[in-house]
Amino acid sequence: MKISHIAIVVKPEDYEQTLDKFKKILKTNFYEKVLEDQKIKTAIFRIENSSVEIITPIEKGSTVGKFLEKRGGGLHHIALQVDEVRGEVERLKNEGFVFAVEDMEGVRGKVAFIHPKYAGGVLIELVEEEY
Repeated sequence: MKISHIAIVVKPEDYEQTLDKFKKILKTNFYEKVLEDQKIKTAIFRIENSSVEIITPIEKGSTVGKFLEKRGGGLHHIALQVDEVRGEVERLKNEGFVFAVEDMEGVRGKVAFIHPKYAGGVLIELVEEEY
C-alpha cells in the first residue's frame, strides 16, 4: 500500500489560478479529466511516486460542490493505492469501518471512500490504479 495521490478541492473561479500555482510549485504539467457523472473536473499532476489532484465542480449538485459549501477549499482526500479495492473494502468493513462510497468509477477505475468519521476526520480513497 502507498499514497496514490492527495486531492485538493477548489472553487470553479479559482481553478485556473490554482493550476498555474501548482504547475510552478511542482515544476510539472498536468492532465485534465472531466467526470460528467460526478459533475467534476480534475487536473492531475504526476510527481515521483505519487500525484496531486486538483478538483472543482462543473455543475451544481455535485458532492464536491457540497463539500466546498460546507468546508471551503483545501484538502479533500488522501488516496491509498491497494491491490484490490473490493478486497480492501471487505477487509476494512470486517474491522468496523464504514464507507461513504463502496464502488464508484474514479479517474482511473474503481474506487471506494472510507467515511471521514472512521479515519480521523479525513476522507480516505482506495484506488487500484496508480495516477
